[in-house]
Amino acid sequence: MALYLVNPGVDLTLELYIAPAMEEAICIQWERIRDKAIRQTFIRKLEKQLERLIMECMDWDLKEPTPAQASYAAVISRKLDIPIPSEAMKYRFHMALFIDTYNEQYRAETSKVASPNADEINKAQALAEKLKSARSGDKGPAI
Repeated sequence: MALYLVNPGVDLTLELYIAPAMEEAICIQWERIRDKAIRQTFIRKLEKQLERLIMECMDWDLKEPTPAQASYAAVISRKLDIPIPSEAMKYRFHMALFIDTYNEQYRAETSKVASPNADEINKAQALAEKLKSARSGDKGPAI
C-alpha cells in the first residue's frame, strides 16, 4: 500500500510505501473512526506526528534555529541595535549567517572597557587635588 502526501499548490506528490501489516492496521483504524468527531481527533494526532517526522528529515539549514542560536542572536541584536531578519527567525542557516556576520563586531563591543568621559576625569582630578591639599595641611600622625 502507498500513502500519498499531496500539495497541489506547489505540484508536490509524495508516494510513501508502507508494509502490508501497517496497511491492514490502517484499514482497521479507518473503520473505527467513521464518526466525524473521532476522525478529526485522529487526524489532528496524525498531523502533529507527521509534522515532527518531516521536520526531523529536513536538511539542517531548513530547520528552525536552535534555542542557543536564537538566544545569542537576540543578545547581538540588543547590543548592536540591529534587527534580526525574518528569514533568520525561520531557518537555521540564515540565523547562522546573521551570527557570523555580526559576531566579531559584537565581541569587539563587549570587550571595550568603558572609558570615562572628560567630565568624570575632571571631577576625579579635582577630588585628587582636594585630598592632596588636605593631606599637606595635616600635621603628622598623632601618637
